[in-house]
Amino acid sequence: MLFLGNGRGGAAFGLKGPAAALFALFLAGCAGTPVTDSLTGAAGTAPDDLPPKAELSEAPFFPQTAFHCGPAAMAAALNDTGLDTTPDGLAEALFTPGRQGTFKSDVIASARRNGRLALPVLGMTGGLRRVADGRPVLILQNLGLEMAPKWHYALLIGYDLEAGEAILRSGTTRRQTMALGTLEHTWRRGGFWGVTVVPPEGPVPTATPSGAWMAEATGIERAGLTQAARTAYRTAAETWPDAAEPALALGNLAYGSGDLAAAERAFEEAAARDPTNDAALNNLAYTRLKRGDLAGAESAVERAIALDGPNRSEAEATRAEIEAAR
Repeated sequence: MLFLGNGRGGAAFGLKGPAAALFALFLAGCAGTPVTDSLTGAAGTAPDDLPPKAELSEAPFFPQTAFHCGPAAMAAALNDTGLDTTPDGLAEALFTPGRQGTFKSDVIASARRNGRLALPVLGMTGGLRRVADGRPVLILQNLGLEMAPKWHYALLIGYDLEAGEAILRSGTTRRQTMALGTLEHTWRRGGFWGVTVVPPEGPVPTATPSGAWMAEATGIERAGLTQAARTAYRTAAETWPDAAEPALALGNLAYGSGDLAAAERAFEEAAARDPTNDAALNNLAYTRLKRGDLAGAESAVERAIALDGPNRSEAEATRAEIEAAR
């Protein structure tokens, strides 16, 4: 399901009379705040790797105009990575007039179009860890009711566990403090959806899964930003030295650009990192074939076929081409 950003970020809910009473009743009956309780000591202790407080006071801020919380939060997140952009510059691609908001998928696509990775956070504690790591988190909140949602994008830039507060760039408020429990309620109603926007050269946020980084790097490549994708793949290759996928991706980029020597080196690296990766071996064989090294191609393709892996049929087709070239 795709969620939309709402109109007035950081403003009061605007509920009066019976609606206000209904909202109060809703809050009284809603779920508790187990994450907040564990972080503040009410039901345990905060993780050892989470500092008691952090604030990214230099994080950019753009006050939003009506219904443009998505472009405002995204512009701040992108500018934090060194880009120079504005909400108005992003609005055409991010804002859907008929729905008066911004889809989550458009947030991710916007990051990729700008050569940035939108890395998902793992829950509220994961979001606070990203902040402690020096990265703001673009989050989706529901400031209304489950049955009458008011979707809103904000930038989480700080927290204080002792005070029980979160700090946000939100709506028209540069430094909005919010009780951690309120953040937990509103963010939970947004599915705890949030991303950290990161440049392709990193640094990679702590505890980022390699698969999440590679998925975003591939998204950048599909957006047509080859150089940014190459940088992201190189960052992955350095960060996860045992992973074959970054080297394989670099090889595919090099092959696509016609640099067969670089492609061969990358595929050799991928196969060395993971000798069971039949895709790397098949690509290595095919590249050697195109470079005229039939003996080297045959050696690699036989290794790929012997693995009897998911790319066996492709490897057999490569072997047929090698035999035809003799």
